[in-house]
Amino acid sequence: MLQHKNSFIAALAVCSAWCAAAAAPAMAEDLLVTQYKNDPSGAPYGVAIEKGFFKQAGVDITGVISGEGGGTSVRAVIASSLGYGETSPAAAIAAIAQGQDIKIVAIGSRSLADNVIIVMPDSPIKSVQDLKGKKFAISNPKSLGEMTIVAAAEKVGVNPADIQRVALGNLSGALTALENHVVDATSIPGILFMMRGAETKYRVIMGPKELPLLPPAAGIATSALMKNPQKLRALLAARRQAVQFIEQHTADAGKILANVYAPLPAKDVDTMMHDLVAAKFYSEGRIEMPLLQTTAHVMKVVGMLENDVDLTKMVDSSFLPADLQK
Repeated sequence: MLQHKNSFIAALAVCSAWCAAAAAPAMAEDLLVTQYKNDPSGAPYGVAIEKGFFKQAGVDITGVISGEGGGTSVRAVIASSLGYGETSPAAAIAAIAQGQDIKIVAIGSRSLADNVIIVMPDSPIKSVQDLKGKKFAISNPKSLGEMTIVAAAEKVGVNPADIQRVALGNLSGALTALENHVVDATSIPGILFMMRGAETKYRVIMGPKELPLLPPAAGIATSALMKNPQKLRALLAARRQAVQFIEQHTADAGKILANVYAPLPAKDVDTMMHDLVAAKFYSEGRIEMPLLQTTAHVMKVVGMLENDVDLTKMVDSSFLPADLQK
């Protein structure tokens, strides 16, 4: 009798704990997005939070942590309680190649349309083709700036080796070198270009619609999160809804994002969002393998990868809405 009583009490305790857990609201969480306020790739997350899309999908995402970029952002996602974030695909591919237990589960943005390639107004250079034999400033080797000029050169039929890439430590150093005619061109994020009032200070030779399809952002997930497929599917579905809102209600999205991208004036945020939508910058999440193949190719050119990688083992599209898995 005592044994039956103890078994009943134990079962009751387990049931009570389960009911309490089931009744408890989902814990509010933040997710990491690389360079959130300096790169418009993360805009769908700001829209999804403001419009309540995450909560409608059943996840309580209340804020965004801005990641530093590269491997630092990937490591931060791995260490986070959520286990999801948006980083550069190059950093994700490099981390997976080194054995990190993550997968690319979505494409965030599809091209380098959030950047511009610039020269000084008095430069004789009119296009990327004219950069053959010239100097191009980058912040550091293997940086997005270096990947940008490699991809841009190949797009227009120029061998990247024919453009001298000069590493200057940071963006400020690259711009100073450009202004002093030490180098002939560089690239700059579109947001910073607009913030600096650079439209009159520099001249764009390759803008959003012309820049190559080299994705700057991808959603990555840890194996721990992938064991909770309902949560991951909800995250990706809510982000997709935000991308659709941006494309269908671009002006309203710009108003929502004005606070994210301040001190950029609201009118410039609106212009930027319309330009990015026109350039088909945002992805609803579909994993377009040619984009990742281009990324891996450029990574080899700049020395981020020594050997070929099997990208099919680095991605998992099964958490996306069914029509995006094809």
